[in-house]
Amino acid sequence: MSAKQRLGLLLAISMMAAPLAGCITLLPKPGKPPAIVDLRADPAVARLDKQAAFTIGIGEPTMPALMVGSQVVVLRKDRTFAYVEGLRLSSTAPLSIQNVVLETFDRAGAARAAVRAVTIARPDYELHFDVSAFQVTEPQGRTKGVARIEATARLIDVYSGKPLASQVIVGEAPALRGDVTQPARALEQATRNFAQKAMVWAVAAAGADYASKEASATK
Repeated sequence: MSAKQRLGLLLAISMMAAPLAGCITLLPKPGKPPAIVDLRADPAVARLDKQAAFTIGIGEPTMPALMVGSQVVVLRKDRTFAYVEGLRLSSTAPLSIQNVVLETFDRAGAARAAVRAVTIARPDYELHFDVSAFQVTEPQGRTKGVARIEATARLIDVYSGKPLASQVIVGEAPALRGDVTQPARALEQATRNFAQKAMVWAVAAAGADYASKEASATK
């Protein structure tokens, strides 16, 4: 191949590669990744004086569609909803709530065993939640925002399938100004408060039923 032919071949190759190179440079630059917050139970949860003899399953909550993702929901002044930009929970909202409640039971030693409901395990009771609120409000001037979780808790006897009791439970915490993670941190604290209330209520309700069954069995 002559020098002129080699030059022509190189020019042809460079012309073919030029459009491809142009396409690569036109690709958008990756955006800034969101801050991700993992909701956890309060590590300082006090252990109960006496562990309940029964086992309990914690269900994954049901929630309105706009709340079931990993985005943090904001309730605005006009009663409309929005999502906090650049912020995500490490799991979906239902799973995050379930994790906090389950971990709270474990740390408190509330029951002989606490497990996730609808698994291979068959506990004595199951605790389910219908969540109606899981959001923060925006701070307004000197007024702090509020993180709020509200749900109807339902205690089910697994062996009979009968609902034993229900209770509306609310957890709240201040939503302070700060970095982008503050709304999630406020929701974490609200969920911790909610989980401890749910645990105390469920242990009392299930304990009364369990004691009644034990008494009947010994007659």
